[in-house]
Amino acid sequence: MLVGVRNRAFVLLLALVTSRFCHAEQSEQRRPWKGFSILGNGHLTAVYSDDSRISSVTHAKGIQHFYFRDYTADYLASTGFDLLSPDGSTLNAAGEDTIGMENFFTARTETRLSNGLVKDVLCFVHPADAAVLAVRATGTSSTVHYRFEARLRRDIQTDRSITLASLQETDNVAVAVWSNGTALAIAPAASEDRVSVSGSSVFVTGVLGQEKNRGEVLLIPAASREEAYSKIRALQREGDIEGEAASYWNSWMNAGRLPQFASGGPDAAKYLEAYKRNLYCLKAADLNGQIPADITGQFVTNNMPQLYPRDAMMCARVLLLTGHAQEARQVIEFWANRRIPMKTPGEWYARYDAHAHPVDAGSGARFDEPEWDANGYYIYLLTEYNRQQGVWLADLKLVYELADFVVDHRSPNGLIYEGGIVEWTGYLPATNMICAAALKNAAGIAKEFGDSARSRSYAAASQKISASLPEMFDQSRQTYADVRFANRKGAHGESLAIQSGEKTYLWDTTANVGLIWGYPNHREMVLSNAFYAKNTVKFGGGMEYFDSPDPGLANYGHGLFFFTTAAAAEYESLYGTKSAAKTFLDWMVRNANSYGLMPEHILPDGSDCSAASPLSWCCAEFAAALLLWSQS
Repeated sequence: MLVGVRNRAFVLLLALVTSRFCHAEQSEQRRPWKGFSILGNGHLTAVYSDDSRISSVTHAKGIQHFYFRDYTADYLASTGFDLLSPDGSTLNAAGEDTIGMENFFTARTETRLSNGLVKDVLCFVHPADAAVLAVRATGTSSTVHYRFEARLRRDIQTDRSITLASLQETDNVAVAVWSNGTALAIAPAASEDRVSVSGSSVFVTGVLGQEKNRGEVLLIPAASREEAYSKIRALQREGDIEGEAASYWNSWMNAGRLPQFASGGPDAAKYLEAYKRNLYCLKAADLNGQIPADITGQFVTNNMPQLYPRDAMMCARVLLLTGHAQEARQVIEFWANRRIPMKTPGEWYARYDAHAHPVDAGSGARFDEPEWDANGYYIYLLTEYNRQQGVWLADLKLVYELADFVVDHRSPNGLIYEGGIVEWTGYLPATNMICAAALKNAAGIAKEFGDSARSRSYAAASQKISASLPEMFDQSRQTYADVRFANRKGAHGESLAIQSGEKTYLWDTTANVGLIWGYPNHREMVLSNAFYAKNTVKFGGGMEYFDSPDPGLANYGHGLFFFTTAAAAEYESLYGTKSAAKTFLDWMVRNANSYGLMPEHILPDGSDCSAASPLSWCCAEFAAALLLWSQS
């Protein structure tokens, strides 16, 4: 009988090992993971992918989403170049494309064609509000014709209907105008290449040869037809469009803080390039202070990218940390705008549409989930921006509303019971540490501006939260854990805000975020990270998110998340060991998408990455983790 049990145990162990080996082998075959590149300059954002795993779903390539000024309308469906045979037919590919980045701001696709030619397609964004697409042909000394097509969106359906009102070609420039007034000019950089329009598509044709081995197409959005036409003519007069873009983006990157490595070599170059790509992605996703959680189409409200206050504030912290205060200021001022509705005074909604309206018409987290950690993030950002720049970016009334709300909405035990980072209401260690640190900052602000009563109130609340943190420490497992009285969500994804009965302790690796946002390290955090290392790190360095007895929630929470992995790396760089931080960083670099950017997560079985690839916050947190590691 005992032998039979042992045999069965051996079979189970063998099955587990074989399963893990197969998943690991499958993961290796699928890496780099599917995904998009995010290109932009603060006024326009282009979401680009020639990844066949994306195109097979979207039936599009190149620029698959295109936004101007904000995220309320997506103007482009697809872009692409074909090289043509002498009879005008398209030259077919002879194998899979090679996709990636030419440099940190330029997407590149290399295609080997059936006749031996190699086609290179580049896409980058110029500071003069232009998305530039270029094609090169190598492998022949004769001329070859190219054809470019941009498919425009004729009908844009969000919470309103936007239609393509006109599309006309004049003087070799095609200009589209939509019913919301946005215009888009499309033209070649070279005057000898020709433009035509058909339906809702714009075509550019030209010849490549020894005299001109590169064709460039300019896409410039504007507020009117006249402005679009004028901007494209001005850029056509410039000599070296790509060189100007390179100079601009290298200057922008070098104006901030770059990682510094003790020694050079290929690893240093690899890390630096990964840092630049992900930090640039963050810049590219920022449209006048709007940074959506995701711009790939996974998390949308009324067919528009969603605006999460929390995710945007996470990104703003990294912009400040990396020395790009102007971009951080845009985000901070965006969320200070009094025209953005609050759920109650001092309480943002969990998410908004691109008009900054809170509406329950989207994917992902519920729009009305209580996420009061955002109050702590925002007070921190105001304090840190003032420390760096000597300016307060919001009025005192907003600061007091945010701090008063937290103070007034604590439970009798002094802790905050809300949904926070995990979007599931409970006593969450991360939220309570973040808000304790923020209330200490708020006490200093109130004292500076002469409100001693508020200063004392905030300081006392901060101290009470700190004193109550042990209630969230699971003594049996020696780790901080989320504490809930309902271990499942409701039928429609709403949190059940029950605060009595039997406590459920569920591990959650976001506790590290509390220290990133200003709470001091302490014994329970050291023990928690020891627990994480033993129980939540999988596939050589990726960290899971949270635990749940609900299979659906657990399947999500047990994914390997880039923001929790990055937070663990930051903790190790600040308070642990550099080697442990490097393990997390190397896992993220290995598991980046096909453009070197960070997906939201890898599935628990290691078979695929999430559709949100990249996720803005993940790219941001990776950049922060790499910078801190280089300085530790």
